[in-house]
Amino acid sequence: MDKETLFFMSADQLEEVKPLPEVFDLTGKVAVVTGTVGLALFVINRLAECGAKVVFGGRTVEWGQMAEEALKEMGREVAYKQTDVRKVEDCKALVAFAEERYGTVDIVVPVAATWGARAFVDVTEEEWNDILDTDLKGQYFVCQAAARSMIRGKKGGKIVTIASVAHRADDLLNVGMMTPYNAAKAGVVGITKGMARELKQYGINVNCVAPGGMVTPGAIVNNVKASALYGPKWDHDVMENGEITPVAATPDEVALMILTMCTDVSNFMYGQVIEVDGGSQYTYQHDPWSYTMEGGKHANA
Repeated sequence: MDKETLFFMSADQLEEVKPLPEVFDLTGKVAVVTGTVGLALFVINRLAECGAKVVFGGRTVEWGQMAEEALKEMGREVAYKQTDVRKVEDCKALVAFAEERYGTVDIVVPVAATWGARAFVDVTEEEWNDILDTDLKGQYFVCQAAARSMIRGKKGGKIVTIASVAHRADDLLNVGMMTPYNAAKAGVVGITKGMARELKQYGINVNCVAPGGMVTPGAIVNNVKASALYGPKWDHDVMENGEITPVAATPDEVALMILTMCTDVSNFMYGQVIEVDGGSQYTYQHDPWSYTMEGGKHANA
């Protein structure tokens, strides 16, 4: 083939490319989100901003009602339903509520999570169950209920699970003490890949976003509880090591990626884990050591 023919094999397809505003347009889509504050609130906001009708659920009614009111004041179409994701029937009821209100579910993002810093030798069965039931079991059964809705609707859909850099044991730097959370978030990565393999046949994209450090109400409350147990030395170590750990300015830094995975951007993605952690697994150079560039430490030496 000549060069002109080869060029137009690509160029002719440009006319078929969907305009970028349409790629991010979620008008007519129905989304289900778990959680009410922190990351969940920002995810709900972004999905609704792009046109989705969002049903969300969480345990604390006061937070849920406050979130619904605040988002409606911003012009978002949202609806809150009290939901305890540790209970399978509540997971099913949340999706059923979305179906009754708006029709078939198109998007699900199970954000609701809990954790607590505990030494491995101190973890109780109650603490283990609370974290695993919320962070892993809750995600599993919310996604299952949403997937059933998507399959019945025959329109495909987007499932975006929420892991954490804790899935690779990158959590409290030089401290650890997150083994139940490590287990839960590693499990989320595992079920993501398993769901992706099964649900592709129905036109459902399943992917995962793994956040790093964020300042959220949950993080503040959990740190206070651990502080009461382990004292000033623990506070000092967490604070000292936290200063060198990247922390998102707001949860929106992560919510934007989650939103992206709910759009046509992820149409050719299955079972992927996208880490949004400020590069927490790396150490970074602090000085420009170039000897060829102006401003380098050794320039013109």
